Amino acid sequence: MPNKILRLSVTWATILAIASLVIVLQRVRGGPDPEGMTEPVDDSVVPLVEPLRLDAELTAKLVVAARAWAPTVSSELLMTNAKPLEEGNSSERLAHAILVGAVEGWSKGADAARGVEVIESDDSDERDAYEANSALKADVVGAMEELATSNGDFAAVSDETRERIEADLGFFGRLLSADGVSEAKSGFAVMIFAGVWYLTVFLLGLVALIALVGFVGTGKWKPALQPTSDGHVTLVLGETFAVWMGLYLFLTIGATLIAAFLPESAASTGGLVLSIAAMGGSLAVLAFPRLRGVSATDLRAAIGLNTGRGILREVGAGVMCYVSAVPILVAGGIIYFILSLIAQAISGEQAPPSHPAVEMLGGAGAIEVVLLFTLASVMAPIVEEIAFRGFLYGHLRGFVMPHARLASAMVAAVVSSVIFAAIHPQGLLFVPALGGLAVGFCLYREMRGSLIAPMVAHGINNAFTLALGLMLF
Repeated sequence: MPNKILRLSVTWATILAIASLVIVLQRVRGGPDPEGMTEPVDDSVVPLVEPLRLDAELTAKLVVAARAWAPTVSSELLMTNAKPLEEGNSSERLAHAILVGAVEGWSKGADAARGVEVIESDDSDERDAYEANSALKADVVGAMEELATSNGDFAAVSDETRERIEADLGFFGRLLSADGVSEAKSGFAVMIFAGVWYLTVFLLGLVALIALVGFVGTGKWKPALQPTSDGHVTLVLGETFAVWMGLYLFLTIGATLIAAFLPESAASTGGLVLSIAAMGGSLAVLAFPRLRGVSATDLRAAIGLNTGRGILREVGAGVMCYVSAVPILVAGGIIYFILSLIAQAISGEQAPPSHPAVEMLGGAGAIEVVLLFTLASVMAPIVEEIAFRGFLYGHLRGFVMPHARLASAMVAAVVSSVIFAAIHPQGLLFVPALGGLAVGFCLYREMRGSLIAPMVAHGINNAFTLALGLMLF
């Protein structure tokens, strides 16, 4: 017994220590992404013009599309949505000025841009940034003055000027051309589609959850998962998860360091290939239980590496798993929204949750897009489900009141889902939302006894999120 207590203590101390390290690394350096979205970073290169936040472009597209489709709506009401940009850094305020020009008139936009203060400094590095931001301000003011004097003739703005602005401000530079409004309309249509999609899936998910509770309550459906009764196997599952976390962190850091030495032309593609290799390589941890005396048969049974009731039926259950998880995700999203309001009241404006995968889509070529989908929609679901719903969930179900199914499943689902969500790069405030999704995956792990359904649901969620980002950016 003392040996088991020691093993358990060391296992959980290791899990919590590595999880804390990952969270710290993400906050300090953008850290290793638990889904392998490792983008090589050159710390010696500091952008002279501060980059815009991810939500700035979406806000602008919403405002411009609403102006095009509902011209009678007051400009003041539309621009309320863009208030955070007006209070941001100099590049965000210049972006806001361009938006003012597109919505309220180019003359007003030029006046707003002229009012943007660029702080000067004697420091040489900051002096370069000052000159870059001043040049950007001059381009923005000049472009909108040209549009104002030509009554909105986009041909009045030279391609060179527009390209310089677009290099720093992205979509806001394209707003100075005829393509800006059409791009905004397309983006708004995608947002409407996403809203309809999630509303439909949410309603179907509520029905599915109610039906599931009813069938389980009446005994028509019985959960298929049987937690292992072997105490040694239970402890080994926890130890294996701790080893996986350490191995994956090591491989991810290694991939990042190697990617830093790649030529600039191959950095993005090479970084993604290395990330896929790191994620796939972490499955070497499957050998650890065998070294600890667990047979292959017992291991597969304990972590759900089986075909369940047939591959096709399990894939269909995976679709239902995704649908059922969305209402839990929405419930977590509401908690996230409340926490964000509290955090905003305490410490000011909060950055929205974002994922490096979606951020990379804006400048990704065809090969990078394929690699991103392979990584996020194939590799991540397989590896993370084996790790979290296999090793960790199996460990918790065998250790925490295994014979009290409801209580044990709830504890295992909550604990494993919180760790799953916390080490993702969206931020700690987003843990309730992402954790809610993971709870849905745990629910079908419990009901089906196989990992296929959670893997399929995980893949669907990531694929839809990436596809949405691709259409938006």
